[in-house]
Amino acid sequence: MALGRHLALQGLCVLLLGTMVGGQDLEVRLKDGAHRCEGRVEVKHQGEWGTVVDFNWSLKDASVVCRQLGCGTAVGIPNEAYFGPGLGPIWLLYTSCKGVESAVSDCKHSNIKDYRNDSYTHKWDAGVVCSGFVRLAGGDGPCSGRVEVHSGEAWTPVSDGNFTLPTAQVICAELGCGKAVSVLGHVSFRESDGWVWAEEFRCEGQEPELRVCPRVPCPGGTCHHRGAAQVVCSAYSEVRLMTNGSSQCEGQVEINISGRWRAPCASHWSLANANVVCRQLGCGVAISTPRGPHLVEGGDQILTSVFHCSGAEFFLWSCPVTALGGPDCSHGNTASVICSGNQTQVLPQCNHSMSEPAGSAASVESAPYCSDSRQLRLVDGGGPCAGRVEILEQGSWGTICDDGWDLDDARVVCRQLGCGEAFNATGSAHFGAGSGPIWLDDLNCTGKESHVWRCPSRGWGRHDCRHKQDAGVICSEFLALRMVSEDQQCAGWLEVFYNGTWGSVCRNPMEDITVSVICRQLGCGDSGTLNSSLALREGSRPQWVDGIHCQKTDTSLWQCPSDPWNYTSCSPEEEAYISCEGSRQLRLVDGGGPCAGRVEILDQGSWGTICGYSWDLDDARVVCRQQGCGEALDAPVSSSFGAGSGPIWLDNVKCTGKESHVWRCPSQGWGKHYCDHSEDAGVICSGFVRLAGGDGPCSGRVEVHSGEAWTPVSDGNFTLPTAQVICAELGCGKAVSVLGHVPFRESDGRVWAEEFRCEGEEPKLWFCPRVPCPGGTCHHSGAAQVVCSVYTEVRLMKNGTSQCEGRVEMNISGQWRALCASHWSLANANVVCRHLGCGVAISTPNGAKGSDQLWKARFHCSGAESFLWQCPVTALGGPDCSHGNTASVICSGNQTQVLPRCNRFVSEPTGSASSEESAPYCSDSRQLRLVDGGGPCAGRVEILDQGSWGTICDDGWDLDDARVVCRQLGCGDALNATGSAHFGAGSGPIWLDDLNCTGKESHVWRCPSRGWGRHDCRHKEDAGVVCSEFLALRMVSEDQQCAGWLEVFYNGTWGSLCHSPMDEVTVSIICRQLGCGDSGSLNTSVGLREGSRPRWVDLIQCRKTDTSLWQCPSGPWKYSSCSLKEEAYISCAGRRPKSCPVAAPCTDREKLRLRGGDSECSGRVEVWHSGSWGTVCDDSWSLAEAEVVCQQLGCGPALEAVRAAAFGPGNGSIWLDEVRCGGRESSLWDCAAEPWGQSDCKHEEDAGVRCSGVRTTLPATKAGTRTTSHPLPGIFSLPGVLCLILGAVLFLVLIILVTQVLRWRAERRALSSYEDALAEAVYEELNYLVTPKEGLGSPDQRTDVPAENYDDVEEVPVPGTPPASQGSEEEVPPEKEDGVRSSQTGCSLNFSREVADPGEGGGSPWLLQGQTGDPGYDDVEFSALGTSPVSFS
Repeated sequence: MALGRHLALQGLCVLLLGTMVGGQDLEVRLKDGAHRCEGRVEVKHQGEWGTVVDFNWSLKDASVVCRQLGCGTAVGIPNEAYFGPGLGPIWLLYTSCKGVESAVSDCKHSNIKDYRNDSYTHKWDAGVVCSGFVRLAGGDGPCSGRVEVHSGEAWTPVSDGNFTLPTAQVICAELGCGKAVSVLGHVSFRESDGWVWAEEFRCEGQEPELRVCPRVPCPGGTCHHRGAAQVVCSAYSEVRLMTNGSSQCEGQVEINISGRWRAPCASHWSLANANVVCRQLGCGVAISTPRGPHLVEGGDQILTSVFHCSGAEFFLWSCPVTALGGPDCSHGNTASVICSGNQTQVLPQCNHSMSEPAGSAASVESAPYCSDSRQLRLVDGGGPCAGRVEILEQGSWGTICDDGWDLDDARVVCRQLGCGEAFNATGSAHFGAGSGPIWLDDLNCTGKESHVWRCPSRGWGRHDCRHKQDAGVICSEFLALRMVSEDQQCAGWLEVFYNGTWGSVCRNPMEDITVSVICRQLGCGDSGTLNSSLALREGSRPQWVDGIHCQKTDTSLWQCPSDPWNYTSCSPEEEAYISCEGSRQLRLVDGGGPCAGRVEILDQGSWGTICGYSWDLDDARVVCRQQGCGEALDAPVSSSFGAGSGPIWLDNVKCTGKESHVWRCPSQGWGKHYCDHSEDAGVICSGFVRLAGGDGPCSGRVEVHSGEAWTPVSDGNFTLPTAQVICAELGCGKAVSVLGHVPFRESDGRVWAEEFRCEGEEPKLWFCPRVPCPGGTCHHSGAAQVVCSVYTEVRLMKNGTSQCEGRVEMNISGQWRALCASHWSLANANVVCRHLGCGVAISTPNGAKGSDQLWKARFHCSGAESFLWQCPVTALGGPDCSHGNTASVICSGNQTQVLPRCNRFVSEPTGSASSEESAPYCSDSRQLRLVDGGGPCAGRVEILDQGSWGTICDDGWDLDDARVVCRQLGCGDALNATGSAHFGAGSGPIWLDDLNCTGKESHVWRCPSRGWGRHDCRHKEDAGVVCSEFLALRMVSEDQQCAGWLEVFYNGTWGSLCHSPMDEVTVSIICRQLGCGDSGSLNTSVGLREGSRPRWVDLIQCRKTDTSLWQCPSGPWKYSSCSLKEEAYISCAGRRPKSCPVAAPCTDREKLRLRGGDSECSGRVEVWHSGSWGTVCDDSWSLAEAEVVCQQLGCGPALEAVRAAAFGPGNGSIWLDEVRCGGRESSLWDCAAEPWGQSDCKHEEDAGVRCSGVRTTLPATKAGTRTTSHPLPGIFSLPGVLCLILGAVLFLVLIILVTQVLRWRAERRALSSYEDALAEAVYEELNYLVTPKEGLGSPDQRTDVPAENYDDVEEVPVPGTPPASQGSEEEVPPEKEDGVRSSQTGCSLNFSREVADPGEGGGSPWLLQGQTGDPGYDDVEFSALGTSPVSFS
């Protein structure tokens, strides 16, 4: 409801109802509101209108006023003369209604007299906002939806039985929504609950309001209906063609706008629009749309709205319309139409087989129109003027191939749709791949054709394309809206995209209706506020549009009339900053947890408090519900949780307890108060318990809130039923573990002084019986710890009974679900058999008949676990499972035979395809796992035998061997078989060597080999694998550490994640998994991301029990799971700029590291620059440079300067080349080198060092400073002694040279002219040398070309593995001059430290071969199943 229109003239209409007070007539009205049901409360006494003081004015008082006026229920009580001060007497000082009275006169009230004589003024006049008697609910805005009327208690739908168009017209007029254009029934906006209004309205159409229409009670009090009546109102309801003052089938187009006929401008009037007008008037089809003054009859009222009809609509109001920024239209430039309906000829069919002649400028005005059913539209571009081009033909929408697609083709499309000029002609399915036919290919328009299908082409329906080549356009009339803010999602500077550029929107005279339309369009609630108190915004930009006046019928900002587009429509201080209701946030502070504390609200970037005046449990209930904290236990005031700071946003809050948000409760008004922070309100909600210090909210130390702080609960007498109550209360499934003795953190001795004696059925821990500990001190050996899980119960079902063989079923949140067999392994089956006490698994036959509820989660057990919930689990991207493909297990426990021991010395025959299902299982204690790969499906291969974990040697190790490992672990197919201890060197035995698997064996130890435990290897040759089910997670951002586009590595390729319906729980799990804090937000206001990539998975719905993204259920893996605009961008609480690899500020030492070596003081040299780690080229790399690196890292003197990627090639950027140190610099940054990022090297030339010592800790030095007062490092090392000898020799040479210079001085005087020329030449050479090399450009100018799909992946190496090819083959190296080195220039690395970041790339070389370019974000933390984030570098 609009509360900001203080003195709207339309609010002068009032309703007067007579009542008697003390024998005198008393009339009540609402004045100066937007309509008759809101405004300042006035009563009439002794023939004169007077006001009411808002002293103790409540929602109950307002409800009586609304009921008396027939205006529904009270929804607001704005005070302090919100609707303007009155002019007459002040008749009432107070009223005290119970809320059930029928009139104000029935309430207790003060004496009726003029209280102005008692020094009261009109600044305290009371106001009321009523809901009105009727509303349209559930539609796109207040002017469409389900018809509901207010019974005095609740909103009730109106039956569609006998609901007529005249009734709809009355409703639209009453709501200020124009005229009714549609009346629907049968299908309501929401499911009808069968409760409908017990009367039928019989309006004639002329009544001022619905409530005065005649009514007929439904027979028996029950209305016959098939659903709720639905109405759509529109301001564009009537259209006509006028010639010589009469309406017919040709003439000037006129539309009835709010009772006035107005002619649309011809500038954007299209033949498609004309077709709709002709059809609506029953005049056939449009022949032409002539322009010019010869048909003009109208006045000065020209409508600048632009209609975007496809031509298939039946009514003009069904077409998309834009009015924002409409240009002024000259008097003679009005739209006209000639329809076929007043002519006798039959229109010829359009010739689809012939294009317009080359160079033809055929236009829609110059030639008679032919009968053509084809239609054109743009899809998935966010509006009618941008998107994928689609054509309707023969009932099917099809696309255009991008072969030859250019701006000339796009111009025809934009003109045909009335969308202005073409800005961009996109290809490669930029707006997503379409479906259906591909109608056109090899299009070659001149740009002047009237229809795109009239351009020369290969022929209709002929092509050699796929939908990944679908063409698109962006026209100049494309509009987009956003809010710009650093830290707010639904608040910020309002910007509109027009004419290819983002610019601001001017705030004058932006009203509440306009702000509401904007907030609703951006998905930020139904209301908001305009902030005019902010400082001037930095930077310059267009101020595109001013004078915006939205109406209730407008469903988006684009439909709102305004001044014309203008680059400078207002001054910078008039730019609009809007805070929508959806931007407000609520929190509880200083209460020790999320469910108790001082109530604070975030608005306009500031956290503020609520005044405790009149604060009670009803108010607290709203806060607790809004926070998801259960019931309100207390509503403390007087700053019980400490005094806040900042604004006081609300005062005198009077909630009923049923509101959804505390700011929707009646109050003094936003930002109006008479308090200070000593009266701040607080709440204590029933969120009494938490689990802290675990992997997530569902495991950890049991803590309860004392009212002041969180206090651990003693493990003494702590029982499983108590744990079950806690898990259920927290929504965490069931308790699977109760631990004590060893707390998650050191106990501080302070424990809860009671023991909980739950029975297990209580709804909350708060309600469990408690027993005080003797003497107030609980006996304990630590804090109680609980682990909850949703995977708590498992059974094997056969013929309806649970036994030791049958279909595997799990109890998921109280529902038994069968598991899919696709990834079910014998190791998983072993754990189930052990869990059930059924021995070991014999086989896992597939194809058991299952229930409809199939659970797609995949377990990755090693076979040693005691319970299934202990196994790593992935649910993300789980494929749909066929009904008969359920997992089954046969355990040994129901059989009498003793299982034979596995023959460990006989491998399976070559070519054998023996499987786990086809042969009886033997008793084998061996287990298999992958280690140090970031998840269960990548890492070093290890086998457990005889109590020891051992490795496999990489001799002969290949993809066939890796396939056996991946299949045995249920990890899909093998992507890479790594060697050379790629995942680090293992320890213990080396069990296998010279493995020669066929790829079909069931166990890796059944493959032919040298023999168990026989080898000639060391652990530096340990084998590893990367399987297709290996997952990794990262955020991609050029400049942010814990914010960016979310990407997952799956099937060997990085791809994005889709944000629908990603909620706060999901975002929190992602942030926690990446080590970026415990919370975050989803940013949906960022622009479309450039480039193409897979969009791997959608519909992710994490639960509180999930500890990583991999455990979250989702839609199946799919290459295009959503559109480009649905890619997820997340900002976590730990967000920080990438100025350092660690928290800024950092030293030069922290920007240098060694990787790939056998100790922390040897390895490949990597430096941090522009937000990512990169390597150093070995050109000019010598012991002097290695000495600087070793000393900078505190690793002692250098032993060796390693070249040629001896520690393995790096990835990402090669930051440094031609590094030249003297050996005594305190930092590598002090050495001379090429500019940052400029090199002619590949990663096969990465430099490394081997230092003599173990890293030591040195005093930190601020970045950018150098400490030279300490002794020179390594002065007496071998390099130091050599330097001393060379120095002495050079000194002697210098003395000889000085002598020679003195002798030659006279000769040089004679050659002065020659010397001048020589000096000039030297100057020019120096000037050239200090200038960056030509042809490289800045790092910002580099362009990475990511792969567009994953079909091209040939091999997927993992970090540190030398790829077959590295870098771009097309990259042009910088030219080098013979005899010229960078060290001669005197330029050091400090010279170019501020070089901008390289551009973002689309791939990661260590994970994907065959791709070119520098990704620019390779140093990203990856996290996989239940592990801490790991960094692949």
